[in-house]
Amino acid sequence: MHIALITGGSSGIGLEISKRFAKNGYDIWWVSLFENEVKEAAKELLAEFPNTSLHYFIQDLSKEDGAKNVHDWVRSKKVDIDVLINNAGFATFGMNTDIPMEKEVNMIHLNVISLYKMTRLFLDDFNKRNQGTIINISSSASFQPVPKMATYAATKAFVAHYSQGLQEELKEQGLNVKVITVCPAAIKDTRFKIAANMENVKTFEGTTATTKGEVADDVWKAFQNGTTYLATGASLRNAMWLTKLLPKSVLLKLMKNELSEM
Repeated sequence: MHIALITGGSSGIGLEISKRFAKNGYDIWWVSLFENEVKEAAKELLAEFPNTSLHYFIQDLSKEDGAKNVHDWVRSKKVDIDVLINNAGFATFGMNTDIPMEKEVNMIHLNVISLYKMTRLFLDDFNKRNQGTIINISSSASFQPVPKMATYAATKAFVAHYSQGLQEELKEQGLNVKVITVCPAAIKDTRFKIAANMENVKTFEGTTATTKGEVADDVWKAFQNGTTYLATGASLRNAMWLTKLLPKSVLLKLMKNELSEM
């Protein structure tokens, strides 16, 4: 029995990634915020993969004790998690001074503090067994500062830097534990843009935009191949040379255009 624990697993790329692991015989354990969403997603997953063992835990990971509650839940079941996928997160969009501070503090707690706590809690378990994989979902927004998504981009930069640094530490220690950093481009076909009030923003129809299916396929391939850093999808990877060649001022102008309304 192999178990994949996926935060935000009942929607968007979390659900698609769940399907890839279920297809390959993994038991799926979800941490999600909304029970109604979980029940609907469970029907979809089990209709496609009826032999999958599915468990879920309803928890708001933006709360101080969220990560600990998840870890306690897993320990109470007396099982070992093989793969932890820290996918839960949300974004804010607009001028920083127009966004309620409390909303962004909640975002920082979910995208940064909770991800850090989940990683540390389960990493200790993985290190004791000398096996396991942590997949942390960052974003292409981590590549550079992003006007109108300043705080979100900063949270995803933390995820990318922390995850890559941690992977190097594990390698140096000679441990058979991996941390995979995933940086998706803007994803066309999820509720992310609606939740962030970005329905009319160009980036979701831009040249580097991807789909939840492409992200999930790339994540599974990276997991299988031992890749520890992944920019997804293919169009984003083809365009990444621009970030290395162009001055930051030009990149900021391009980003502003991407985040303008259609």
